[in-house]
Amino acid sequence: MNELFFDLQVLLLNLSFIFLLFFIHHKYIEGKINKVSNEIFLGVISAISILLCMSFPFSTYPGFFFDYRLIPFIIGAFYGGKRVGFFLLVVLLTYRFMISFDVGFFSSVIIYSFIYILLCMVSPHFNKLKQLRRKIILAIVTNTIGIIIILVVIHLFKVRLSTFGWFSLTSFYTLQLVVMFFFIYFIEKAKKESIVLSELKELEKLKVVSEIAASISHEVRNPLTVTKGFLQLLQDKTLQDEKKDFYIKLSLDELERAEIIISDYLTFAKPSLKNIEPLELNTEVHYILKVISPYATMRDVHIEFEQVNDIYIAGERQKLHQCLINIAKNGIEAMPDGGNLTLQISNSNEMATISIIDTGIGMTEEQIRRLGTPYYSTKSTGTGLGTMVTTSIIKAMRGKISVSSKLGIGTTFTITIPQIDKARKDRI
Repeated sequence: MNELFFDLQVLLLNLSFIFLLFFIHHKYIEGKINKVSNEIFLGVISAISILLCMSFPFSTYPGFFFDYRLIPFIIGAFYGGKRVGFFLLVVLLTYRFMISFDVGFFSSVIIYSFIYILLCMVSPHFNKLKQLRRKIILAIVTNTIGIIIILVVIHLFKVRLSTFGWFSLTSFYTLQLVVMFFFIYFIEKAKKESIVLSELKELEKLKVVSEIAASISHEVRNPLTVTKGFLQLLQDKTLQDEKKDFYIKLSLDELERAEIIISDYLTFAKPSLKNIEPLELNTEVHYILKVISPYATMRDVHIEFEQVNDIYIAGERQKLHQCLINIAKNGIEAMPDGGNLTLQISNSNEMATISIIDTGIGMTEEQIRRLGTPYYSTKSTGTGLGTMVTTSIIKAMRGKISVSSKLGIGTTFTITIPQIDKARKDRI
């Protein structure tokens, strides 16, 4: 019983050596280095596995030591090639010679030389196979032939094992076939998952490109829509020259904004504020009202503005306009039958707050949670990227944006940005 328990300990120890080292290779090394370096690392890891397995063997006959060195020997030769296999053969025989120069050493020379020749013939076919099932079959057949060679050599050397010795040896090598099956299975699965992950990363890059293209279209559409509204108003022949000049100026401003969006939109994924200046919120919101008022009038939406004393923040005027126009436009479009859009400015605890409130259709908790994710929008023609860009810009201004909504009642977007005092505004 004690002998059986000892053999079981040796078996588990051998398996842990092999599993740990090959796990390290496939998890952290393979695919991250070139082919030659991969062969070197695979050879070193397989050699260490062989040495550790041979350092903890069990023996059923004097001079003959049995362990799982055959597993890393075969795996190393299969995945590393003939050069790795030859290196492992040299390491194995050298260490066996150092352990003991006896009849068991000569049997090891014969056994593993034949197995190496077999691996040289089989290894190229193994690497060409695409199906996992065929690779496993080939590995098990090779392992089985290796075990047969070992048993034949044991017989030729007239090793007389006891009944328990033959039982232990048979169980040991039967389990080795099972272990070989699982090792090849897990290695191939790990390689396949690595390939799939690499392909997913490439697809993710393509997805990002398409998202950027779609979001540019979305963001540019806002100023173009406003400009289109002003141009339609200019068709009115009874319009006074003063109004015409005002509409033309706003149209040119919006076209300029569209040009700026196109030129620097690629920086929005990680927005940086280059032209930071003090911004007085009441003044900026007044500009937003002028821009969106014609669009609101077309949709029968009444706009209200609740302002307070001067409130200054540090930011980039163009990008702040883009954020506020985007949110306000979404609010207007959320009221297909008309309604009220309210813009409020307040300050508290050195923070400036801008609230944009609509009386539209509202949103569910799930819709609020998904706001700002690419290609999600509550509008049938929306991309969801406008809100994503808006959130990124507000974060770059060290602010945050929150949303509250109720179905059938309306939605409130609240933007909170650090406030600056009047004494500092001239030094920015």
